[in-house]
Amino acid sequence: MELGRRLSGVNRVSDETLGCIFAHLDNPADRSAVSLVCRQWRRVDANTRKSVCIANCYSVSPATLSRRFPNLHSLKVKGKPRATDYQLLIPNWGGYASPWVEEVARSYSQKLQSLWLRRMHVTDADLTLLAHSCAESLHTLKLHKCSGFSSAGIYEIAAHCRGLKVLYLEESAVSPSKRGGGWLHQMALHNTSLQELNFQYLHDFDDVDVADLETLVENCKSLRSLKVNEIDILQMRGLLKKAERLEELGTGLCAAIVDPLKAGAIELPRTIIGVSGLYMLNELGLPMLGNLLSNLRKLDLKFTLLCTEGHVEVLRHCVSLEELEVRNVIGDEGLITVSKTCKKLRRLRIDDLDGEGFVSPVGLMPIAQNCSKLEVVIVYISDINNATLRAFGENCPALRDFRIVLLLTLTTLEDLPLDEGVKCLLRACRKLTRFALYGRHGCLTDRGMGFIGLYGGRLKWILLGCVGESDVGLLRLADGCQAVERLEMRDCPVTESGLAGAAVRMQTNLRYLWVQGFQATNAGGRVLASARPFWNVEVCSGSTLPGQILAYCTIAGPRTDCPPELLASLSADIRVDLTLDRAPTVLEANGLATWMVLLPAILLVKNMHQVCVVPVPACFADALRVDVYRLSCGPILEVMGDIQVIDDYPLTSLWGTCSAL
Repeated sequence: MELGRRLSGVNRVSDETLGCIFAHLDNPADRSAVSLVCRQWRRVDANTRKSVCIANCYSVSPATLSRRFPNLHSLKVKGKPRATDYQLLIPNWGGYASPWVEEVARSYSQKLQSLWLRRMHVTDADLTLLAHSCAESLHTLKLHKCSGFSSAGIYEIAAHCRGLKVLYLEESAVSPSKRGGGWLHQMALHNTSLQELNFQYLHDFDDVDVADLETLVENCKSLRSLKVNEIDILQMRGLLKKAERLEELGTGLCAAIVDPLKAGAIELPRTIIGVSGLYMLNELGLPMLGNLLSNLRKLDLKFTLLCTEGHVEVLRHCVSLEELEVRNVIGDEGLITVSKTCKKLRRLRIDDLDGEGFVSPVGLMPIAQNCSKLEVVIVYISDINNATLRAFGENCPALRDFRIVLLLTLTTLEDLPLDEGVKCLLRACRKLTRFALYGRHGCLTDRGMGFIGLYGGRLKWILLGCVGESDVGLLRLADGCQAVERLEMRDCPVTESGLAGAAVRMQTNLRYLWVQGFQATNAGGRVLASARPFWNVEVCSGSTLPGQILAYCTIAGPRTDCPPELLASLSADIRVDLTLDRAPTVLEANGLATWMVLLPAILLVKNMHQVCVVPVPACFADALRVDVYRLSCGPILEVMGDIQVIDDYPLTSLWGTCSAL
């Protein structure tokens, strides 16, 4: 009776109470989990969810998103794959923002507060529509690595969204326009709430007036982060004196600093704890940074002209540094200095400098031994060994993102394969969710791939290059890495059949697969497409690059903007009929019900002896899914018997089945 009363009390929890509880769940995975408990919890989650990230703009339609979450305040949408950063995909691949902006204007007008678009094609018309539809509500706009728009589109945002707090354009391709620097003039005149302005790393973007920038800094007392393009640092002296509360600064061009006296005349606010940019800064300009170094937490030296000795001179003073980005010209000597000085280091990124730098285990080993707080390590390195990987595993328990790219600087490497080092790293670093190893053939065997599967159960993103020996290694990895959502591979000796097998084994969470340089066949992606339902496969046929295939989960159907260079295959719907001479056991029923929830699908019990499972797109599932949740997975493949794939399964049949419910 007591238990009955408790359950009855739980059933009487109001939507308002649940909403208050759900508000404390910050992790999207937790929100998704509670939405599966029952229909009420799903409804409350839908009405109270304020923030959503769409990892692939083709995985769901904008209309489906707005129906599912009608009260969003923050939306992040990612477009083109990461491979586009390295010119590995055709330029016109897609990733158009227009459908998303149109849906924002239609469903979230004057409600959306934050919009973040990444690697998407954004037009001036998109920005104009956004500016008019969300003029009063929008306070954060981030366009990261986007293209297709000009300063005229930014002008519309600046002119209408006067409550904007964050404008972020970093690494976007912004074209000049007749508006010129009018966008910045509008912000300088009408915006007093700006907290972050970032137009760093924009190529050939000159639509900026330093006088407007100075007025903006003077009017926006809350400005904390300012990152500019290649503006002469000497022209910024006036505004830097007025930026009394600035914490992060992305400086302009430092090439005009030709003697230490000029550098000393540039007074940077003492409140600054993060510095980037520093275009063409050489040793003569170092006095400009002298008073800040001991307090800096973030430092980016990638675009300086400093030699190894210059890096050492700067870094030996950075005792508070937590994030460091450099190129490999820092050398082993510079890394040894970092290991001695920067004990608080949490993030280290070392990029390549076209063969001019050299980083090896001589410098990386001290980093692993002395910087125990490291969480992110991304290194382009000339040599690597098992001992260094083992050292990171033994001394850096907080690692959550570890990426090694092995350069071709040296002809031969002594300590290959790296199987044991990878094993020790993954076994010891229990928080690791992102792992990349781009080596050379022979650096990781199938046995090493098996270690990734055995100890990489928490990994969500994996990038592998020139690793493994056959499909066997990939399948071993797939057996263990059940949490992986994104898998990227390049120049690995795998076949399309192996990829299909891995996709089946990782189907619980795998949402995205990109492979280049695999052993392609004439199947054109059809083998991989048939591996899973709601699985869109694109094969690039017009590229001079090796065989390339991109696969991702989608409930939006086939793309309507697919370029002619891409051959797209959408997996067929699957219909499973199971006829038994008895009633299904609990284990069998649970297995089928779980399969239904994962796809999702409709589970129809025709009678006590026959079960029919019909997968349907998730956009239909909201109205049709039955209340079957939290059921353990039985031996599904053994239960289902024969699986028949029906091409072009008629939509009318689905609706007919649905109406019968």
